[in-house]
Amino acid sequence: MIHVYQFSQLLLLSTFLLLNTAASSQENEPKIKNLYTFSLVNGINRSSSESLTGTQRPDNTVGMSHGFNFHYTRILHPSFDLSAGVGFGMFPINFKPAESEEYNISGDFFGNYFGRVSYTGFTRYELMASYRKQLSDKYSLRLQVGGGIVHYGGYSFGSSGYLGFDTTETQVQIYDLDINFNNQAKPFVTLGFDLSKTLKNKDLLGLRISYDHSLRDAFSGTYSLYNGSSTGNYFNKGHYLNIHLGYTMTRAKRLQAINDIRQDSGLDPKSAKKLAHKNLRYINPQSMFLNISGGIGIGGTRVVEDPNGILQKYGYPSFLPRVSVEKGIRNQLYWEAGFHSQLFWNVQRFNFDQYGSSGSSAFYAFQFSGGAAYRWILSNNYNVINFHAGLSLGFHTERNYNGINGSGAGSINAVIDNNPISFNYSYTSKIHSNVLSSLYFGLSKDFRVVNNFYFTINYRQQFGLTKAVESTYTYSGQNIPYTTDARTKINGSSKDFQIGFKIKFNRKE
Repeated sequence: MIHVYQFSQLLLLSTFLLLNTAASSQENEPKIKNLYTFSLVNGINRSSSESLTGTQRPDNTVGMSHGFNFHYTRILHPSFDLSAGVGFGMFPINFKPAESEEYNISGDFFGNYFGRVSYTGFTRYELMASYRKQLSDKYSLRLQVGGGIVHYGGYSFGSSGYLGFDTTETQVQIYDLDINFNNQAKPFVTLGFDLSKTLKNKDLLGLRISYDHSLRDAFSGTYSLYNGSSTGNYFNKGHYLNIHLGYTMTRAKRLQAINDIRQDSGLDPKSAKKLAHKNLRYINPQSMFLNISGGIGIGGTRVVEDPNGILQKYGYPSFLPRVSVEKGIRNQLYWEAGFHSQLFWNVQRFNFDQYGSSGSSAFYAFQFSGGAAYRWILSNNYNVINFHAGLSLGFHTERNYNGINGSGAGSINAVIDNNPISFNYSYTSKIHSNVLSSLYFGLSKDFRVVNNFYFTINYRQQFGLTKAVESTYTYSGQNIPYTTDARTKINGSSKDFQIGFKIKFNRKE
C-alpha cells in the first residue's frame, strides 16, 4: 500500500507535470485546451458513536460542510480531460446528547442545529479524470473519478454541558466530549458527475454532485453522558455527499477580442492584448451583478449598563453565507439587495481577564438587506474599490431560552498581573424581540478573473437598532462591590468578513 506521504508527493508531482504540459503547449494550440473552475461546495457528513458502558448514546448527527474549490482542467480530447484541484472549507462538529427521561431532558433542550454546531477548517487537494458527453450545443455531461488528500490540522475540540446552577442543587454533567483530528493527511477517493451549460460568452455554468469516500477517519474521540453513566467512542469517517455550483472560465471572449483588435487595427500582440484588457475591464454603469459569498460574521454582545465597568462588549465568529444582487443606476451608482444568515452568541467577558471569555449560542438570524453601492473606477477602467451603505431587516425563531442557555453562573480564580482575582457571577437572559434591524456600511474589492467573472472580498459593519436579547448580571469579587442589574444586549451589531465571486450581466444596448 502506498504511504500517505508518498501519495502526497505523487499528487504534487502529477499536478506540476500537468500544469507544465499546459503551459508549454498553449501557444501552439489554437483551440481552447485549458479551463479554470471556481465552485462553492456544500456537503453533508455524519458523525457516529460506539458505546463502551451504559445505555445512553449520542445521536448519529448529520452536519453540513461548506467550502470553496478551484480546479485547473486540461482537455486532452473532446471526450476526455484531466483536472487538478485545491480547496478549503469548514468541517462541522454537530454533537447532540441522547434524551433522558430521568433528568427530564428532551431534544429541544439542546437547541436547533445552528445552536449546537461548531466548525474547524480544512484544505484539500485532488486529481480527477473525466469522460465528457456533449448532449447539445449548450449542455454537456461529465462523469468524474479521482482521489486526493484532505487535511484538518491538529485541531482538538472539547465541550461539556451541565444542568443545575443553583448552589443548593447537585450539578449534573449532561455530557462531556473530547475529539482530535490528529494532524494527519486523510486520503480519499471521489466519484461524481456534473451538468454544464455553455453561456453566451462561452464560459460554463455547472452543477455537480459528488461522493467522497475517506480512507481514514476525519476525527476520533470519546464521550461521557449524565455524570459518566454512559461512555463510548465518538468518531467521523470523513465521508461526504456534496453539491457544487461552479463557474468555468474558458477565456474564449478574451482570445477572440485580442484577435479582433489585431485584425482591425494592425497592432502588435502586446499592444492588442493591453487594449483588449482595458476594454474587457469596462463595466457598463447599468450592469447587473450576482454575488455569492461566504465568510465569518462576528456578532457582538454590547454592554447596556454596568456601574463598575466590569463587563466588556465582545463577540464570537460564526459562518455567514450571503447572496446579493447589484443593479446599476447611473455613473457607477448601484442599488443592492441581499440575504444572509448568521449565528449570534451571548458572550461573557470581563475587563480584568484579557484573554478569557465564555458564551452560548443565542439565536440563528435570517436577514434581508437593501441599499446603495458606488464603484470608484479610474480612466483606464480599473475598479479601485466599492462603497456600500443600507438597511438590514431580519428575524430569528427562538421563543425562549431552554435549560443552560437561559441562565448561567461562573467563578474566576486566577492570578492576573501578580494580583489574585476571585470573582463570581450569575445571569439570566430574556428574548425581547424576534425582529432585527440595523444600518450597515461596507467596503468591497472586485478582481476580474476573466470575462464577466469576478473574485470579491468584502467587509461590512452592521449597527444594530433593535434589542433582541438582554441579559441581567449579578456579580461580586475581591475589591469589587456586590452588584445587581448590570446588563448586556444583543441587537444585531456585527462585523462581517467575506470572500466569494460575482457574475456580471451586461446591459443590452
